[in-house]
Amino acid sequence: DNSVEFLQGLLEGIAKIEAQGYQLLQQLGATPLTQVYTAGGGAKNPVWTAIRQRYLNVNMVNSIHTEAAYGSALLALQGGIKLYCI
Repeated sequence: DNSVEFLQGLLEGIAKIEAQGYQLLQQLGATPLTQVYTAGGGAKNPVWTAIRQRYLNVNMVNSIHTEAAYGSALLALQGGIKLYCI
């Protein structure tokens, strides 16, 4: 079916662009990618996860906490940002 092939092509293209982005980050000095945490609707799709895993060549891990606020708090913690209550 053409619509299935079209969707697969889109997903393959997105995964390839994602992989190129991580490769560029590594070329610029970032730590090599060892695993990817996934969240949201796409993470529930095994075909999309398999495509991404094939292009990224790393383990895909479903996140336990998927709320944006939780991720923001982790980034703040890693960056050493001090949060103050008013």
